[in-house]
Amino acid sequence: MKITNVKNPPKKDELVTGFIGGLNSFQDETAIKNGELTEAKNIILNVNGIEPREGVSNYGTESGDRVLGAFPYYKSDGTRELLRFADGANDKLQKYVAGVPTDIGTKTFDDEAPMNFVQADDKVYIFNGVDNLSYYDGTTVQTYTALTTPANLSVTPQGTTGSTTYSYRVSAFNDVGETLACTSVQTTTGNKTINATNFNRLDWDDVPNAVGYNIYGRFATGLGETYIDTVYESTYDDNKTDKDGNLLAQSLSILPPETNSTLGPIGSMPIFAISRIFISGIKDATSRLIFSGTGEKVGNFTTPAFGAGGVDVFKNDGSGITAIIGFQGGVIVFKENAIYKFSFTSDGFQQLEEIVKGFGAISFRAVRHVENDIIFASRKDGRLAFFSLGNQENYVATVLRTNELSIKVESFLTNVNLNYLHNASGYYYRNLYICSVPKTGSTVNNRTWILDTRFGAWVYWEGFSANMFTAFLDSNGEESLYFADETSGYMVKMFTGTYNDNGSAIDVRWSTKAFNQGQFNKEKRYHNPTFQFKDVTSTSNIEGFIYLDGVENAAQFVVGQPTNSGGGFGAILVGQTLIGDSPSTFTDMEGSSDIPVEVYDLLRGRSIKYAFSCNAINSYFKFLSLVHTYSINTKRLD
Repeated sequence: MKITNVKNPPKKDELVTGFIGGLNSFQDETAIKNGELTEAKNIILNVNGIEPREGVSNYGTESGDRVLGAFPYYKSDGTRELLRFADGANDKLQKYVAGVPTDIGTKTFDDEAPMNFVQADDKVYIFNGVDNLSYYDGTTVQTYTALTTPANLSVTPQGTTGSTTYSYRVSAFNDVGETLACTSVQTTTGNKTINATNFNRLDWDDVPNAVGYNIYGRFATGLGETYIDTVYESTYDDNKTDKDGNLLAQSLSILPPETNSTLGPIGSMPIFAISRIFISGIKDATSRLIFSGTGEKVGNFTTPAFGAGGVDVFKNDGSGITAIIGFQGGVIVFKENAIYKFSFTSDGFQQLEEIVKGFGAISFRAVRHVENDIIFASRKDGRLAFFSLGNQENYVATVLRTNELSIKVESFLTNVNLNYLHNASGYYYRNLYICSVPKTGSTVNNRTWILDTRFGAWVYWEGFSANMFTAFLDSNGEESLYFADETSGYMVKMFTGTYNDNGSAIDVRWSTKAFNQGQFNKEKRYHNPTFQFKDVTSTSNIEGFIYLDGVENAAQFVVGQPTNSGGGFGAILVGQTLIGDSPSTFTDMEGSSDIPVEVYDLLRGRSIKYAFSCNAINSYFKFLSLVHTYSINTKRLD
C-alpha cells in the first residue's frame, strides 16, 4: 500500500459584520444570509451592530386598572394635553396635570370598551362603540340631547290643484344626528306640474333644539320617499329649483334614517380624512361607513346638504368593517375578507373601488401610515401576517397593490391568540413600525413586532403589554411615544434612554445563522472564534454559546466590561471563562472601547452557530462583528 502525503487543508478567515437582516425563520438556519438572525429578542438593529432596545417607564401616577385609550390634544390657543381613559378611574375622561390623571367633567363611559379619538378643529370626538357621541372642547365633555320626530305634518297644494298624488316625510336634525322621519302624509289633489305657483306646501310643528329639517318625498317610489332638500324652519314649499332652474330632483339613494341618531352616532373607529370625520364600527350596522360634513359642519354626520352621508360596504358578505384609514384622497376600508377604497368623484358622487378580495385587516389600531404606504396586521392561514398597501412600482399611480412583509418571520407568527388579534395595536415611530399582539394563551398584547423600515428587517420585543400607542409633543417641543398599559392604570413612556423596564432587567437574546461555508457535507475545523463588542457597560453580563451542527453547546463564555490591570495575569479577565464549559476566553485590554472576545479552542463540526443572551439590569453594548478561522477537512489518499 502506498501512502501519499496530503497537505493540511488551508485556513481561511470568515468575517461577518453588519447584522441588519433581522430575524429569518423562513429558511433553514444554514441557508439564510450572513447578516440575518435566527433569534432577535429585545434588540435594535443599527448599521454598526446590534444593541439592546431602550427601556420603558411608567409615566406620572397610576389611575384605574387598565388604560383603554389615550390621545394628544392640541388646541389652537397653544394648549397641549395628554388625554386618557382607564377602567376603574371613575369611568371619566382624564387629562394629565403635572403627571397626575385628572377627571374631566361629569360624563361617564363604559368601563370595558376600548376608546378611540379624533380631533376636528378644537374638539376631540370620543368613540367606544357603546356610548353615544360626545366631545371634549378643552374645558369639559359635551354631550347631545335627543330630538323628537316632527309631528302634525300637513301637505296642502297651492295654486291650481289637480289629481296627482304626492307623498312626503320630514325629519329633524341637530349637529350630530337625525331623527326618524315622520309617517308619510299624502295629498291626492296636487298639480301634475310643479312650478313657482303650483306646488305643495308642507307645515309641521317645531321640534325643540332642532337645527333644521330634512324633506323626503315627493313620490313613494320602490325605495319609498327619498331626500329632496334641507330647511331651517318648520315649513317648506316644494317648488325649489337647482342652479339650472330645474325642480330639485329626488335622490336616487338617500333614504330616511332607520334610527334616531340625534344623541350622536355610536361607533368605535374614527379617522379624519378628506376634510371630514369618518366613522365605522357602527353599532348594529357593522358594514356601515358614515361621514360628516366639511368646514364648520365637520361635526354633522347625517345632513346631506352639509356633505354628510354614509354607505354600506357589501353588508351581506359575512364580514363587518375592521379598520379605516385615509389614503391618497380617499378612505381605505378594510374588512377581514377584503379591502376597498371609498372616495368622491369630481362631481361629488360617492364611489367604492375594490382593491383586493380574500384578506384584509384584523385590527383598527394596527393600521398605520408608514412613509408612502400603509402597513396593517391581517389573519392569514391561521396565523398573523403583516402587509403593506400602496402604489406598485411600474404600475399607474392610481393602482394600489398589497405585499406581504412578514414571510421571513412566518413561523413565529403562528404564536398568536387569534381570538384576540382584533386588539392588536401599532404605531410608526423612529423608522419603526411597531405592533403589539397577544401570544398564544394570552388575552393581552404581550409581544411587540418591530419592522425596521430602514432595512426591511424584523425583530420582536417582550416585557410590556400595550393596547394602544400615542405620541405626544409637549410644550417644550419634546416628543415622546407612550402606550396604554394592558395590565395597570399607567401610561408608559417608551425609548427612555435607559436600559431597564421600570427597574427590571430586559431579557435580550440574539443568534446568528449556522455557518457551513456552503459545504454542508464536510467537517470543518473552526479556530478561535472572535467577537467584536463595543461600549459594554459595567452592569452588562453577556453570555455567549457556540453550537455545532445545530444541537451541541460546544462552548460557553461571558462578555463583560474590561478593566485595565497591568500585564501578566490581569490581561485575561477573571470570570470571563466559565470553568468546565469552555476553553479560555481573552479580551483585548488596550484601552479602546472595542472589546474583542476570543474563544481559544479548536471546534469540529459541519456548521457553527453563535447565540448570545443578556438579562442584567441597565445593560448596554454593541455587537459589531465576528470572525472565525476555518479549514475544511479532506480525506488522505490510500
